[in-house]
Formats: sequence, structure tokens, C-alpha cells
Amino acid sequence: MTYDNLLLDVTDHIARITLNQPDQLNAMSPEMGQDIRQLVDDLNQRSDVRVAVIRGAGKAFSAGGNLDRLEEEAQAAKGEKTGQGIGGGRSFYSLFLSIRDLNVPTIAAINGHAIGAGLCFTLGCDMRVVHERAKLGMTFVKLGIHPGMAATWNLPRLVGSAMAAELLYTGRLFGGDEAVRCGLANRCASAETFDDVVDELASAVAASAPVAVRAVKETLRGTFDRSIEDAIGMEADQQAMTFTTTDAMEGINAVREKRAPNFTGS
Repeated sequence: MTYDNLLLDVTDHIARITLNQPDQLNAMSPEMGQDIRQLVDDLNQRSDVRVAVIRGAGKAFSAGGNLDRLEEEAQAAKGEKTGQGIGGGRSFYSLFLSIRDLNVPTIAAINGHAIGAGLCFTLGCDMRVVHERAKLGMTFVKLGIHPGMAATWNLPRLVGSAMAAELLYTGRLFGGDEAVRCGLANRCASAETFDDVVDELASAVAASAPVAVRAVKETLRGTFDRSIEDAIGMEADQQAMTFTTTDAMEGINAVREKRAPNFTGS
């Protein structure tokens, strides 16, 4: 599988995805969004992938929307109140947020600045690791535009309504340490340890029972929109399904024998 705006490598059950427009600081474009959508479809057809890691080529994760495209949109919409939003609005955002449709866990390895829509894209992932030198920001209002790409939906669910309001109203930049403190990120890592921290997290996920992990991802999806009774029922159904797998017996035997399990995904 090859893509015009992405790189993909699959090793040891880990799909390593790179946004590959470093000369543009991996600014988001409809073309890159189309590649993301295709990538999701492609990876969901593979049984060997257990976790996906996404990072940016070069010094940035993603600078967000391309400024030239933003200017074109502003000029086209000026005085008309008919603007569609960045890259066409809903369709553009949906392409990137299709990363949420991957049936394996995703880790955003934020190796450099993630700004505006670039940060929104990382919120579509299940986990985030931030480089200590990376700057993050929901900078939409600094450009005079409303946030997009589900910023007002995802951010409050991660950091709470008050912190989300502050970050969205001010558009201020913040770093990895604050991202961890407020619940936006799982880890903040130094330049020397960043790759190791990302790989350790990805490897830990990949070492878990893949059928069970995929089932957990399905259960977590939409968890804020269902009642506790519905959650209990869904968990019971998924747990019953995983008890039928070979991996369930392997996990039990591994605990008894005090060894690491060798899950096969069956």
C-alpha cells in the first residue's frame, strides 16, 4: 500500500504511519485526508495489525490548516456568509476523523508542534505521547475563525468543560507537561526518550490479546453516550465472546505458569 501524503510501515504488529509533507509542516489538505480515509480502510482489512502509531515527518506533527487555503476560503466567503469551512468543512473534517474508525487502538506520537486542526486530528486517536519541545494549541480564534474537526466535542471529553473553554477561547499554546496534567496526553517524553516511550506504549498494546483489545475499543466508542446499564450489557456480551477464544485460555495459562502470554488473535 502506497500513499501520496503518508508513509506506512508494519512491523511486529505495529502500523507506523507518518504524515509525509514535511516541507509544509504536514499541513492538512483534502488530499492528505483522502489518504487517511484510504489508510483506515486498508488497515481494517489486515489481521496482522494490533496498534497504529501516527507521527509527522520533519520537525512538526502538523501545523494544521494550510494558510494559503485558509486565505482562499476567507476571500471566497467574505461578505457572503456562505463559507464551507477548511477544505470544504464537514467532508474535510470527516476524512481526518475517520482515524476514529480504525478497529485497533491508535497512538498519536506528537513529535513536534500540533496546531489547530493538527491538534484536533490527534484527539481522534485513543492515546497521545507528546515530545517535550512540542507546542500544542487550539489556535482557531487567533485566526478569527471558529474551531472545527470536532474540537468542541472531543476536547471537553478529555480535559473537562472549563479547561476546554480556556484553550478554545484563548487559543493559547501549551506544552506536553500541561497536556498530561489536564488529561489530554498520556505521556510527555524528552528528546532522548521520545521514540522509546512511544514504542513501549505501542508494544504493550500489541502484546495484549488482539480480539479482546479490539472489543474494548468498540466498547469505549460512544461510552459517554450510553447509560451504565447499557455499558454493563455491552461488556457482558463482549466478555462472553472473548471467553470463546483460544487467547482466553492462553492468558489464563500464562498467569498460572507465571510467563508472558503468546496471543495469536484467535
